[in-house]
Amino acid sequence: MSMDITGSHETEDSAMADTRCRNCDAFITPQFARVFGNNHNEVYGCFECMTATEVKKGRANHPEEAERAREELRQ
Repeated sequence: MSMDITGSHETEDSAMADTRCRNCDAFITPQFARVFGNNHNEVYGCFECMTATEVKKGRANHPEEAERAREELRQ
């Protein structure tokens, strides 16, 4: 076992966060992916392709939920 002498506590998932929305390919920050994405920091909707309310409700972290939210907006 080795010790991390740099003091970094980043996990592999947070270091590998997607920087693009998987729906519209818009840029997202790693922090956005960590907060609004799923457990693997994958984001299926962002403020470019969903309303802020839908993103905040957690609908951006699952592909089917994100698609359902976008369909509701079109109606």
